[in-house]
Amino acid sequence: MAFTLWSWGANSHGQLGLNVISEQVDAPTKITRDFWSKTKQVACGGGHTLLLDDDGKLFACGWNVKKQLGLVDEAIYFERVWCLSGINFTNISSGWDFSCGVTDEKYLFVWGSNSHGQLGLPKEHFSDAVKPVRLQVNACSVSMGLRHTAIINSKGEVWTTGCGKHGQLGLGPHILISDRFQKVPLKSMVTHLVCGQNHTLAWSSDEKALYVWGDNKHSQLLLAPEKYKKVYKPQKIDIDVKKKVKKLLSGWTNALLWLEDGQLLAWGRNNYGQLGTNEPFEGKIIHIKLPEERLVKDVVLGSEHTVCLATDNTLWAWGWNEHANTGTASGDFVFTPSLISFDQDLHSQITQIYAGSAHNFVVTEKERNEGRGEGLCEPHCAYPKKTMVPPAIAR
Repeated sequence: MAFTLWSWGANSHGQLGLNVISEQVDAPTKITRDFWSKTKQVACGGGHTLLLDDDGKLFACGWNVKKQLGLVDEAIYFERVWCLSGINFTNISSGWDFSCGVTDEKYLFVWGSNSHGQLGLPKEHFSDAVKPVRLQVNACSVSMGLRHTAIINSKGEVWTTGCGKHGQLGLGPHILISDRFQKVPLKSMVTHLVCGQNHTLAWSSDEKALYVWGDNKHSQLLLAPEKYKKVYKPQKIDIDVKKKVKKLLSGWTNALLWLEDGQLLAWGRNNYGQLGTNEPFEGKIIHIKLPEERLVKDVVLGSEHTVCLATDNTLWAWGWNEHANTGTASGDFVFTPSLISFDQDLHSQITQIYAGSAHNFVVTEKERNEGRGEGLCEPHCAYPKKTMVPPAIAR
């Protein structure tokens, strides 16, 4: 297989890895510095990007004022994070200006800004810009917000650290900041966890229930904001979901559930079309549907926009578009799912999608033909090489 990485959106710090700094990149653009193996995961922060390949090598580019890249300087193309070479990461994540990685032994490495204790490191011993440090913390998955971090450990417990002035730590009204990971009082095992700007959401597959805490100014917790402006301890919300949850996602002030039957359920703020509709449905769950009854293959959220991959290999986006976040050239706001123009090879398949604050990445795959003799042209071309090829796909 031949693998290609593409990016678009905000690029003021070179976070797209295109070897250039610009206000924005309007459409998916091929990244030519392709010296890594197959992309395993991309994590997008406020103005920086991490890339983990299948060989376990970590790369980074973009904004680095708090050392969130793990590099000495900023980079406008993906550079190897050599100080973390030899470590086998299975998962990476980025917050606004801080980063982390989970190893195969479930250790957590953290680096970047520790301004509010969001790295889980004591502030009296660690400055605001921290080089990579390994914590004695058991972590299976991790999510980072604006100024806080949350993890799920191997027991299904949730632990949080960082800023909690909006209740996003879930530790009660008397713990408004923490520079150590502390256990959130939840009675149920958690399977999905995500941090928003100043809130946290968790899903229990056993209970089929949503747990919410933190800022609720825009009903991102599905509670009445006039009564619950801030929630300092987890509240169980019954949203009548009986299907398996494939993904729980959050933007700054909106959230989305992707279910195994293909449903996309969204709620929270909708000032930029984050909910895929032009009506201000704050406080309600919206069912988002792709045009012409297309089915969802994957979906990701940026801070205030959404990118969705359909099973027919088309990309769709909606939400904030000030920096060409959605790639649709449709003005500053995109209120309904709109097609992203993608100038890729006819026979390439989009296999991975990622989104950050205002930038995005996709991975495409194309089967190589070397050494295949007189086999098929490509996976989706049923014409043998020595037969007449229709002009539409002739080379």
